[in-house]
Amino acid sequence: ASVGGTAIGANRSSLDIFEAFVTGDTGWGLSAGNIMMAAGYQWQQAKYDSQYDTLYEQGLLLGQGGATPSVGGTIRSNQLFVEGSIPLLADESWAQQMTLDLAYRWSDYNTTGTNSTYRVGIDWQVVDAFRIRTGYNRAVRAPSVGELFSPVTLGLWTGSDPCSTATPTYTPAQCANTGVTPAQYGNISTSPAGQFNGTFGGNQNLDVEVAKTFTFGVVVNPMDTMQFSVDYWDIKIDDTISNVAPQTSLNQCGLLGGQLCNNVMRGVGGTLWLGTSGWIVSQNQNIGTQKWSGVDLAWAWTIGQNWNLDLIGTYYLKKETTPLPDDPTSTYDCAGVITPVCYPNAKWRHTATGTYDSNSWWAVTARWRYIGKVDYDLTVDTIAKDNLSAHNYVDLNAVFRFMDTNDIVVGVNNVFDKSPPLLGNTLSNNGNTIVGFYDTLGRYFFADVTFRW
Repeated sequence: ASVGGTAIGANRSSLDIFEAFVTGDTGWGLSAGNIMMAAGYQWQQAKYDSQYDTLYEQGLLLGQGGATPSVGGTIRSNQLFVEGSIPLLADESWAQQMTLDLAYRWSDYNTTGTNSTYRVGIDWQVVDAFRIRTGYNRAVRAPSVGELFSPVTLGLWTGSDPCSTATPTYTPAQCANTGVTPAQYGNISTSPAGQFNGTFGGNQNLDVEVAKTFTFGVVVNPMDTMQFSVDYWDIKIDDTISNVAPQTSLNQCGLLGGQLCNNVMRGVGGTLWLGTSGWIVSQNQNIGTQKWSGVDLAWAWTIGQNWNLDLIGTYYLKKETTPLPDDPTSTYDCAGVITPVCYPNAKWRHTATGTYDSNSWWAVTARWRYIGKVDYDLTVDTIAKDNLSAHNYVDLNAVFRFMDTNDIVVGVNNVFDKSPPLLGNTLSNNGNTIVGFYDTLGRYFFADVTFRW
């Protein structure tokens, strides 16, 4: 006999905003034109509350993997901002127009205190067919209610223990760093599900994370009906609000020793999965640095009165994470790879769309979604080796217009029913694939009706 249950959870959120601002022409500026400005004040209050029943909070559901606690909290902020658009040049032989954009914002949060952000940008229209744009931006992100107030609970993470099995990957000395005794070395059983215990939760001492972004791009119009743009971007985030991935703590502790070894709590027989006696600490904190860079490409072409073609894609140059700011050896790059600590990130992916519009009562669109191959260079997940090639998806839809302002859309996504790649349990804990990155539903039909008045 077995006993089943239905768990109940309720989530409630609210956002209140009051804003007052002034905007307009200052009436003065350089010879290229007057300065336009905006300035104002904003008050914001975000409330979030989630309530879960006993089944959720005690982690009693089959496959739940751990407790799901109730969470609640409020974040309030007062903000002052000012923005300006300053024409620098106009009607010059080498500059049809050049504009300097400036912005500044001061914020005071009830959780993290005061912070400032700013932006400097240049928009330079050289000639009709050629434009240059660049900018530098400092931004902050305050921690959310969940990141601050979620209770610490025991849950599961997927990966591998390099000190398990009769032939461990790590040496006796390396495994000793993680808490393995000489008697346990070579005798630690591995998790049959590839799942291990970890403690996860919020941290009310979190501070904001700070991002510094640089962009540089060009826009080319080779003809009136075609536009092409290339933009390079570089983002560095310090004091990232995250948790040190359990696999990172375990690997770095074994290889290098040091402070991450404090996160490894071995249990019965040296395991990290048997019952609840062993785990790895992985709670929210301001950790390390992230450095991401890449190139965005966009292209659009209108052909006659009926055809519209466009493509937008991104090529990742770097997606580095340094979980320990004082230890550059802890850096890993996730561009183009998948590992237990790297969500899959194809170096190149794009979406291309072609639309034929009759300019009357109907239009049809075809879309091609491309995700480049992802590399897996480890040895534990033998299933993944042959399943991470490039993926192509084709989508179709049609629009039927009626009564001037209303329309019906019917379509099908993933027309050829492309299956997601099959992965082992060290890389995925949901359906043996990566949900949210690859299409997991297969061929998907949809329809909707929109009325406008």
